[in-house]
Amino acid sequence: MTRDLRGKVAIITGASSGIGGEPALAFAREGVRLVLAARREERLREVAEAVNAMDGEALVVPTDMGVKADVDHIMDAALSRFGQVDILVNNAGYGLFATVEDTTTEDLRRIMEVTFLEEV
Repeated sequence: MTRDLRGKVAIITGASSGIGGEPALAFAREGVRLVLAARREERLREVAEAVNAMDGEALVVPTDMGVKADVDHIMDAALSRFGQVDILVNNAGYGLFATVEDTTTEDLRRIMEVTFLEEV
């Protein structure tokens, strides 16, 4: 059984590269309209350009998943542009390259918030 995804709308967090960027392209090939969210706006725009080159449609929403106002803005932007959200890919992640001794409680809190507690 196959599912027709044409016309659906997907929000993809962490969509600026790699694991987030590839699903964006795969969804675009299936006719899914995309809301691309991540911190790196330039990289998001590159993914959006690739989607547009496939005759897809992508909305770029620069987002820091550790900032609740940014997260709230994703849904507002999606609904304003497309009127619906059908698919959510929670892909954003955050890592820290530091020793345990150099890692603060705030660093750990941010890792947990972005990687595990992101909410849309």
